[in-house]
Amino acid sequence: MKSLARYAVANAVARTMLSELLTREDFESIIRTASFDEAWVALGRTSYGDYIPHDIEDDELAVEKALREVTARRFKRAIRHLTGRPAEVGKVLLSRWELDNLEFALRLWHARDTSLDQYITYPSLVHDVPIYAVTASESIDEVAIALRHTPYFEPVVAGSRSYKVKGSIFYVEVALETDYYTRLMNAIAALGGKDTSDGERLIASEIDILNLSWLARLVQYYDVREAEVHEFMIPGPSAISRRLAAPGGAGEALTDITSDLLEGRQEGGGKAGFSLDRLSLLEHMVSETGVDIARGLLAGYPFRITSTMAFYLLTRIELRNLTTVFVGKASGLTESAISARLHGLR
Repeated sequence: MKSLARYAVANAVARTMLSELLTREDFESIIRTASFDEAWVALGRTSYGDYIPHDIEDDELAVEKALREVTARRFKRAIRHLTGRPAEVGKVLLSRWELDNLEFALRLWHARDTSLDQYITYPSLVHDVPIYAVTASESIDEVAIALRHTPYFEPVVAGSRSYKVKGSIFYVEVALETDYYTRLMNAIAALGGKDTSDGERLIASEIDILNLSWLARLVQYYDVREAEVHEFMIPGPSAISRRLAAPGGAGEALTDITSDLLEGRQEGGGKAGFSLDRLSLLEHMVSETGVDIARGLLAGYPFRITSTMAFYLLTRIELRNLTTVFVGKASGLTESAISARLHGLR
């Protein structure tokens, strides 16, 4: 009865808002359009129509800003009736959009690029983040000082050491993401019982996707030895993230993971090896698995944190898919190429 009282209203709100998520048919209609502008008009005919501006420049950054703002406001509505420990989980989840915004601002700060400040969004969602004080800072130490009253102060300080040596903002992002998921997993653990186990299952796929995407970045862009890759991985509850975060070679870890997940699917069998194609396939599989878990838990006992967290996961995947569509349109990708990059459509 306690869980029913705790989640009754929040569950009803989240389940009502599930109807606002786009369907496969919605995405197909948007992708089939002949141009970027027509795709935006098609999006306006969906549940997004009441929330997005009707006219927008042919600019993927402007579109991404609008989509981030819409999905953030939507999730904020979904958690407004949570109380107690569940409310703390909801706040950390909502701060995910805040962290996205901060990391975008940090990239602009690092590049000393003020021309893109117009794409910075919602300075405050959960915490009072002085985002423009960050972009105006003269040094990484000033950035940290600007964030001293937020949860982001300590991870920026921790990441600044490597930033000063390596000159890459990526190290600060790693510290911020590690801190974020540590706080989120602690908040989920504090719920106890099935709330904790269901919450961990749902968030595991997001951590896995982040780790796999970072692994691809490390392979492509950074001079990081394979044996050091585990230092950049977020420890998560799944076997995938635990293996990637353990000391050892990234290639060996990836081979172990793909041997388990892709057994019988590799032409000719044998070892999977270390490749960006393999990473992309794994990321796709993890996203699909995450959506299946979310949909499955939504069909079960409703009076737990499940509904809110499932809505969070589905909303975040929808944001990624929409961003992919409009970046693809702006880049001139074919309909089939865009469709192949989408995850979790049902």
